[in-house]
Formats: sequence, C-alpha cells, structure tokens
Amino acid sequence: MNTSFFNQRLRHVVLSALFFVSFAFFSPALAQNFEEGLKLYENEQFEEALQIFQSLESPQAILFTGKTYYSLGEYLKARSYLDAIPVNAAREIQLEGRYTSALADFHLNQFGSALNRLHDIIEIGDGSALINNANILYNGILDYLTLAQRRQAFQAANYTTVKLDLVESAFGKVDYQMATFLLEELRQSIPGDEEEAIANLEQELGSSATYVYRDALTNRLSAPRGMVYDIGAVLPKFSSNSPQFSVSQGLYQGYLLAAEQFNQRNADKKAFIRYQNTGADIDSAGYAMNYLAWSNNVDAVLGPLYSEPAMRVAELAEEYQIPVLAPLANADSLNIDNPYVFQANPTFSSHGQRMAEFAVKQLNMDTLAVFAEKNSLGASSAYAFRREAERLGAHIKHFFVEDLQTGGYDITEYTNQFGPDTLIRRQGDVSLNSGGGNINNRQEKTVIRNNLDGIYAPFTGQAAATLIDLLMIDLQVMQTDLTVLGSQEWGATEIPEDRIRNRAIYYTESFYSDPDSERVAQFREEFNQRFGQEANRYAMIGYDSADYLLKILEQIENPALLKDIIKTYPLYEGLINNINFNGTHVNQEVKVFEMTLEGNQPVVN
Repeated sequence: MNTSFFNQRLRHVVLSALFFVSFAFFSPALAQNFEEGLKLYENEQFEEALQIFQSLESPQAILFTGKTYYSLGEYLKARSYLDAIPVNAAREIQLEGRYTSALADFHLNQFGSALNRLHDIIEIGDGSALINNANILYNGILDYLTLAQRRQAFQAANYTTVKLDLVESAFGKVDYQMATFLLEELRQSIPGDEEEAIANLEQELGSSATYVYRDALTNRLSAPRGMVYDIGAVLPKFSSNSPQFSVSQGLYQGYLLAAEQFNQRNADKKAFIRYQNTGADIDSAGYAMNYLAWSNNVDAVLGPLYSEPAMRVAELAEEYQIPVLAPLANADSLNIDNPYVFQANPTFSSHGQRMAEFAVKQLNMDTLAVFAEKNSLGASSAYAFRREAERLGAHIKHFFVEDLQTGGYDITEYTNQFGPDTLIRRQGDVSLNSGGGNINNRQEKTVIRNNLDGIYAPFTGQAAATLIDLLMIDLQVMQTDLTVLGSQEWGATEIPEDRIRNRAIYYTESFYSDPDSERVAQFREEFNQRFGQEANRYAMIGYDSADYLLKILEQIENPALLKDIIKTYPLYEGLINNINFNGTHVNQEVKVFEMTLEGNQPVVN
C-alpha cells in the first residue's frame, strides 16, 4: 500500500463532484484519457497515472498531478502543481487543491502556512464535507504542535484568528509561566481592537492557583487524524547475483512488513517507506539523504549499510535534524557527538564493555588477560573491556594489543604468559662452614602462580579464525583450563570438540533468534506469504529496526520528539535484536553465549 490515508479521504470527499462537473470541460478523447489516469490513481499505480495527468493541461489534470506527487511523498513537487491550478478553475477543484496544499505544508513542517490555507477554506463556511475536513485538520494541527513548532507557526500566521487559536490551544500543554508569556506575545502581535479576545483568553487562563498544567505524561501530543509518517530507507541496490543482494533486500522487505503491520494496527495513522539507493560511496549516500530531506521531508531514516556512506548520512542527519537508526553499522566513530544518529547494532566497544561486566559480575573474575590484534575492530573491544573491568575492580595482568600479522601470526610469545602455575625459579643460598671453611649450595623451588581467571580475545577480521585456532592449540598444549572470553567471530568458528571439552568459552553476539519462538515462526510465515520467499536474518533485523521506530511513533505521535525519546525508550524485545539505548546513542543489549559440546547457548542474565 503506497497511498496516504489523507489522500484516500480527499478522493472520497471531492471525486464525485469532479465526475459530475469536470468532464463537461473535456473533449471525449481527453475525458477518456483523464478517466484512465483516474483509474490508475485509484488503483495506486501512481507512476503510470502521473504520465497521463502530465500529458494533459486541464485544471483537473493539474490537480491530480499534484495529488499524485503527494501520494508519492514528493511534497514540494505536489505543492508546485497544486498552487498552479488556474484561478478560473471550478470552485471544487480550487478548494481541493488548497486543501491538498495544506496537507503538503503540514508534511513539510510548514505549519503556519498549513493553518493559513485551512483558515481560508474554513472561512467559506458552506458546510460541505471538504470544509468540515479542513476544520478537523486545522484543530488537529493545533493539538499536535510542540512548543518550537508552535512558535514557528505563530510567526508564519497571517491571521489574527490563527494566532489566537495557537495560543489558546497551548493552554494546559505548557506551564503557567509559559502560558502567560504566550498571551503577552499575542497581545503585542495583534491589532489593538482585539482586546475582547485577549480578555477572554486571560479569563480562560485564570491564575497560577487554578491553572491546570498537564505534563507530557498525562497530556501526550496528538497527531491529526490521518497522520502519515515518512520513513527513509537508504540502502545500496545490488544485482540479484551479488552476495550482498540478500542483505539489502532482506532489510528492505523487513522494513516494508513492519510498516504494513503498523498500518493494519492504526486506522488513523499510516507509515510509508521511502527508498533511496545509496550505492556504496559517499556521494550517492549524500544525494539519497538530501533527496529524502528535501523532497520527502522524512521523519526518520533507516540505514545505511557501510561505514563511509554512514558517516556522510550522519553528517546530513545533524544538518537536517532527522534521526537516523542504523540497523547494522557498528563503527565506534559513527555517533560521536552526533545527537541524531542511533546504532541498533552494538559497537565493538559495547561488546567489550558487556563482556567485562559479565566476567566480573557474573563469573566473579578478578585477574584477567586481554589479547587482540592491533588496528583491528577487536582492538576497540579490548580497550573497552579493560576500562570497564578495572572500573569494576578487576585487575588486568596482561594487556596485549599487538601487530600480529608482521610476525606471521606466531603468537606463542604472548600465549606463554597465559600458562598454568608451573614456572619455577631456582635460588642459591651461600653459607660458610665454621669447621673447615666449606661452602654449601642450597637450592629452593619457588612456584610462580599465573593466577589468571580468564582471557579476553576479541579477534576480528579475516585472521580471526586463524587466531582463534592458534590460541586454542596453545592453551591445549599448555594443559590449562583457562576460561576464554571472545568476540562474535568465536560463535561463527568451528572449534574441535577436544579443545572445547573441560573449558568454559563465552562470546558476545548482537543478534539472536530463538528457533523455538512462536513469534519468529509467525513472522516467517507472514513474510513468506507477503514476499514468496523465506525470511533471512537480515529480514528480521530490518523488521526489528523499523518496528522499533514505528512503535515509538505510535506512542509519541509527533516525530519532533523522536530524537530524545529513543535514548530513554524502554527495552524493545525483537525477533532477533533487543534494543535499549539506555541514555546513549548505541544499543546496549549485547547478548552473551556459552560454547558447549551440545551447541552454543545464550546465557541467562
């Protein structure tokens, strides 16, 4: 479904009038062409309908060109056509054009302009369905605005009535001090002959003792009926034979299914996914983000995949103040000092911090070693592990973040430090014999205890499997039962049973899907029915990311609040990804798994 609820309502209000009035102005051939376009439009075949409407020059065709662009989420183009409807066009066409322009203004966050247009329509006051809808939308916008949006609308308002309504509708939504300030601003900005209106508002405001302020918990902002949320999806487009095709396609299909389920749950709110191809480079990612911001005025963005395009999207997210939720990106540098970027995939630092917390708090480890490859992504995990472990009171006895490639991955120099309590130091004491002056040599054996509780080895990249294998061989040769703590690559590496036996091995993971979950089984069935193929893990990741975002919008209704709410939103338990930012911009829900002979199992916290 790709049309807006607003637009559906528009059609039912005015189409009947157009059918009876408009065709009188067409020649039979043109009327037939317009009717073909109208059928395509009604069937939501907007691109095909657009070709027909743009080939015609009638006021009706101009109107429906604008309406079609509106349905496609291209609000600037929609408004340019709607505002070009001739002044001598039929009254019904002009009114519908103004109403649709007001809707476009609303989606472009130009609330003052939207209220001005709706005010013009309402003033006609003929009791028609469209006038009634304009009045409903007008009041809906007044109840929807944040304080910042209300200020913008107030400054853009052309009519005293609109300014009065903006101030009056704020009563109860702001505290008493702000309400009195708004009233004074109103007094300074409207003509002096409106004293009666000001006096009525003063009486309605009352005193600080009688004023009732309903805070955000009890007075949630309410979106106008028929609210449409535009969610950008920035993903690279791959050919079907590319190995990355299933990643991009799976994420996008997951987004679509989450949006469709949102639309099924909400009769008066709709969400649409607006796709833009990022390619794999910075320039295309920048174009995609610019287009979504300017043409679609999206409320939030999902994606992108790769680190470099993600950095460009992040820069523009801050410029346009559009929240971005990245489902897969986990670079530690992506969200630094950027209040609009959120990473649903925990960073490598998050993995290190979580593993340290698990080691010290749940395994009661006190003395630890850390071993990682220099300049790898796992190095970030290593440093984060050390910081968190020491913060929790543990001791890091060995910390090796080394250039292992240069030495041909000969790691025995480091693994020897992790051996059992077998090192011996020989000490000779010399004493004189008083009888004959003989010297006696006495030797003592001193056991040097290694005293390690575990080793954290966050190996990543192409060499990860090799390093895991070499470390496990060395630990086996040294006959030590040292507990191993690892990165996600440990869970994806096949380790022989004899190296696992009698050793505890734990690793962290961002994503996990319970094979016995009824919810997962239901999702797979719905996905197969919708797309005719099996859902891969990326489809579940995409679904969780979009569903998480839409569930927040379902509650807060105004996307302007999204940036601040995401950080504090309660735990979201998804199909494959739990999400909880816990006051940060990085998902803190890292899972810990134990590697056993029976298979890898999640550890219950």
